Amino acid sequence: MLIPSLVFSLLAAFAMWVFVRRNPATDPRVTVAILALLLILPLLNFLPKYSVSVEGNIGTSASLSPSLLPSIWTLGFLFFGLRGLIDVLSMQRWNRESRLANDLPAFQETLSKLAISRRVDLRIHPRLTSPVVSGLIRPRIYLPESSTDWSPQTLRMALLHELGHVQRRDLWMATLAHVVCVLHWFNPSVWWLRRTFLSQCEYACDAHLVEKGTDPRLYANALCDVAQSASAPPLSLAMAGHVPLRERIIFLSSGGRRGSVMLSSLILVTASSAVAMSVVRFVPERAEAPVLAPMKEVEIRFNADPFPGN
Repeated sequence: MLIPSLVFSLLAAFAMWVFVRRNPATDPRVTVAILALLLILPLLNFLPKYSVSVEGNIGTSASLSPSLLPSIWTLGFLFFGLRGLIDVLSMQRWNRESRLANDLPAFQETLSKLAISRRVDLRIHPRLTSPVVSGLIRPRIYLPESSTDWSPQTLRMALLHELGHVQRRDLWMATLAHVVCVLHWFNPSVWWLRRTFLSQCEYACDAHLVEKGTDPRLYANALCDVAQSASAPPLSLAMAGHVPLRERIIFLSSGGRRGSVMLSSLILVTASSAVAMSVVRFVPERAEAPVLAPMKEVEIRFNADPFPGN
């Protein structure tokens, strides 16, 4: 299963790289589909295998013993899985260090504008520099302490952005991407696909808010005011940190062109190739022993020396 996953991820990453260079705001659903396929790729081991004979010997000269590979993968899986658990605990610490601000009028206004009925908490964190959203079951939006000095328009735009992630369920997709990286920790193409997906989420959220009636110019001004460079745990999304601000401003001013039918078709072909590689097993042709004719064998035995030792 290692070779099909590597081949699929490399081909998918190359396809994404080509199209992202042309349009950084490519629809993130394509990347989500790639990551989901990588997640279920190990299940293809349970599909029936079809043997295909090939000429010559298929050598597998590996420097590592095959018995060591599962142990190495398990160590990496435990390491990155533990890091994910630490990230979850860090978000719990964020919750303890922050204070609740659900009664903020701008927060209730933005909830009504996006028609979000689920429970979302707004909290003020003293050590943040940019808005962050986290939480799958119960989303929480964290604003920096400096948000109390923002203009009402800037505050509304920042809240709309974070609530846009909640409405689009981007946190669920980001968690899926992180799980795929934990399973395929040895594959740099998967980590690159995850970073690409997070960037696409920011573009998609910007476009989503513009489609909901947000003024692109006011929204771009708010990005310039509050979107300072900030890092956030992998299971959360920061308003700034994945996409350069300049590119997002250009995207908003260009009307937000996203998506590519050609890219979706290319990914479909790549996925089909990965499935084919999983169910096809190449085996070398076996040289058949020469079959002697019955009369020829009798003649050989009749003419053989009965005393070969003399």
